[in-house]
Amino acid sequence: MLDGCLKLASFSTVALPHLVGVLLVLARSPTSHGVVPSIVDSEPGRVSSRASVIVHEETAKPRSHPPARTLTMRLEAGEPVPDGRPNTWVHIPEAREGASELALTFVFHGFKNCIDSYTTAGVQCTAANIKRPGYQVAMQLERSGSRSIVVVPETSFDIPSAEAPTLAKRGAFRMYVEQLLSALADETGGARLEDVHRVALVASSGGYQALEPILKDSAAFVTDVLLLDAGYMYPNSAVGHFLDVCATELAAGEPAHRAGVLYTPSGGALPTSEELLRVTARRLDSLGAVTRARFGHLRGDPSLEDLSKPLYMLRIDEEHDVVVRRNLGRVIAAAGL
Repeated sequence: MLDGCLKLASFSTVALPHLVGVLLVLARSPTSHGVVPSIVDSEPGRVSSRASVIVHEETAKPRSHPPARTLTMRLEAGEPVPDGRPNTWVHIPEAREGASELALTFVFHGFKNCIDSYTTAGVQCTAANIKRPGYQVAMQLERSGSRSIVVVPETSFDIPSAEAPTLAKRGAFRMYVEQLLSALADETGGARLEDVHRVALVASSGGYQALEPILKDSAAFVTDVLLLDAGYMYPNSAVGHFLDVCATELAAGEPAHRAGVLYTPSGGALPTSEELLRVTARRLDSLGAVTRARFGHLRGDPSLEDLSKPLYMLRIDEEHDVVVRRNLGRVIAAAGL
C-alpha cells in the first residue's frame, strides 16, 4: 500500500477494424487534479512491467498508424455509476493519426440510457428498464471518417433523466476534461486543455439536460455545439446565447464557433427548435448574412454540404431515434471533428 492509499482504474479496449481484446488493470497515483488512470502499454503480445496488459490481434499485418480503439474508464471527476461500472467511454478513431490538431467531442445521451446501451447496438442497462435502441457509435465514427477523440460521459444512469449533477457543478467539467487528458497522455503526447484546438458538445434527445449547464459554465473553451433532436431550450438559454455568438461571427466572416441543430416533428423538440431557428435567422438577417447559414426542411438525411456549414438548423422528417442512428457520426465528421 502506497501511503495507505493505492487506487486502481480499469479499462476495456476494442480496436476496429481488427478484433482486439484487452484486459488491463492500472495502478493510479494522485495528481494535482485528482487520481486519474493512464495507459502504459498497448503493444501486441507484450506484458508491461507497470501493468498487466495482454493484447490479442487477429492478424499481425504491419500498420503505418494505430487502428481505431475504444476505451472505457472511471474518472474521479465524472458521475458516480453503480456496480463499479465505467463512467467514461472514449473512441480514438483510426483517422485521428492524420489530424493536424487535437479535437475532443463529448456526446451526451438521453433518458433511460447508459454508456453501454447508447454506444452499442442496444442493451438493457438494468432490469429496471427495457432494452434501449443503441447507436453503434464507434462504427458510425469510423464509417464517417471522424478525426476527433469522441467521449461519451455517463450522466444519469438508466433513469428518466439525462442530467449530469456532478459535471454541471462550477468548474467540474473542466476538471473532468483535464483528468481525461491525463488518462490519454500516451495517446495525445501529454496534451493539456490549452493544447486542444476544438472542444465540441453534442447532445441527442434528453442529453440537452447535461449539455446546457455544462455549456453555461464552460463556454470559454467550448467551440462547437451540435444537437440531434435535442433543442429543448429557449433563446435565452446557454445554447441560445451560443447560437447568437455563431451568428455574429458568421456575419463578420470570422466563424470561430460552430453550431448545428437537427430536429424532427416526432421527438418533442419541434416548438423550441423552431423558436431557436427564428431568433437566429432574424439575427443573421439583421446583419445581412442570413444566406451564409443553412436553414431548411428536409424529407431525408441532410447532405454533407449541409452539415459542413458553420451554422445550420434543419428540420428532418425522420423518426427521433433514426436521426441519431443515421447521422451522429456524419454530424461530427462533417463539422471537421
